[in-house]
Amino acid sequence: MISKKFLIIAIAISMFGHMAVIALSSILEISGNPNMDRAFTVHFEEQAEISDNAEKAHFKVPPGKHYNNPENKMEDTVELGNKNTKYYSYLKQLKKKVDRKWLYPTESYARKEKGISVIKFSITEEGTLVNSCLVASSGYDSLDREALRVIQSAGPLTPLPKSFNLSKLHIIAKFQYRLTD
Repeated sequence: MISKKFLIIAIAISMFGHMAVIALSSILEISGNPNMDRAFTVHFEEQAEISDNAEKAHFKVPPGKHYNNPENKMEDTVELGNKNTKYYSYLKQLKKKVDRKWLYPTESYARKEKGISVIKFSITEEGTLVNSCLVASSGYDSLDREALRVIQSAGPLTPLPKSFNLSKLHIIAKFQYRLTD
């Protein structure tokens, strides 16, 4: 009986001690890191919202070109941030999925690299991602690779709604990487 009480007391003391160590290590990590107050941001913006002309990617979306295929279905091209399109609800869902996976590469942050990567990719009516490629470079390989990685890892994608009557939707996505002090 005494051994059971001793065991329970020892376990309780051990748990309390571990919680105290974890709490203290969190406090020390936050107070001991001088860079905690330096934030970085990764923005996914429409071209109209990008204010610095020198940083704008020089790429324009073809104005709603449609291409026929043997099944009488069309293909269309649209910017991911476009709110004035019949595809808006689908694009909004896709953008949320991409935003959750998108990171600022650690090495790029350390070197203070910034820029805009423009990626073009296509989604088939079944929701398969095809033909992702870099259209305009940010000027830094690591930023461009991250933009491609996030698009390629965004799957599984939702099939295109039947109401779109598309065999393929081509999407232009602009990834703006910028640091804030």
